[in-house]
Amino acid sequence: MEKIFEQIDNLFVNGVINGIISIVIAGIVLIAINKLLNKFIKKKWPDNYVLQKRIKKIILITIFLAIICGEVKFLKSFATALLASGGIVAVVIGLASQEAAGNLINGAMIMAYKPYKIGDFIVVTGHNVRGTVIDISLRHSVIETLEKTQMIVPNDIMNKAIIENISQIEHVKANYLYIDISYESDIDQAIKVIQDLVVKHPLFIDGRKDKKDPLVPVIVSDLKDSSIQLRATITSEDNVQGFQMLADIRKDLVTEFKKEGIEIPYPHMHIVK
Repeated sequence: MEKIFEQIDNLFVNGVINGIISIVIAGIVLIAINKLLNKFIKKKWPDNYVLQKRIKKIILITIFLAIICGEVKFLKSFATALLASGGIVAVVIGLASQEAAGNLINGAMIMAYKPYKIGDFIVVTGHNVRGTVIDISLRHSVIETLEKTQMIVPNDIMNKAIIENISQIEHVKANYLYIDISYESDIDQAIKVIQDLVVKHPLFIDGRKDKKDPLVPVIVSDLKDSSIQLRATITSEDNVQGFQMLADIRKDLVTEFKKEGIEIPYPHMHIVK
């Protein structure tokens, strides 16, 4: 029995009793640190429970491992040897995980500056990424697309890209509807048809700051070789509702323009015999 106790005692730097006391004290300290971390992290990232949990876990595990390595002999020797060869290890790890480390750093920057958060609808310019953010980790961000697929984008890309955050608007999203009519068509009548259809749509909202402005502004945006391009500014609560509203109005315009004799130009040929 004494031999077993002696063997266990030799495992610890200052003996088994001192080692156990140190670990118990460390446990109490970790509980206190955990409470402090809860307050700080919840204040810093109140809307991201997953991120709170991950950051807290990383910090607590790191502290716990440091304490254990300091009390257990063979772990302390291993840690000392690892630090002694730190130059070589740093070069190897640096070469092997440069990209991963970059993602972690960029992930920390995203979490600190919050250009977007979970639930935001974003567009990552230049990467053909558009959708709702469903997760943010230190390595990557997960975006659910309109097709209900998930895109996992490294934070290195997210931090360098130009990001359009459509959710960070004051509950009014301007949507542009472009439609071409022929030069022979009545422009004023075409504008009236567009405005009437927009106002009747259930997803349309009045986004005017000045009530003297037109409810649905429609302008001539371009004079093309074979058509006149009109642009209507239509407001909705968000991007998803705006997308649906534009689709509905385009469909209705085809029918209403036919009734009013307004032509939508398209390539066609006349065969003369």
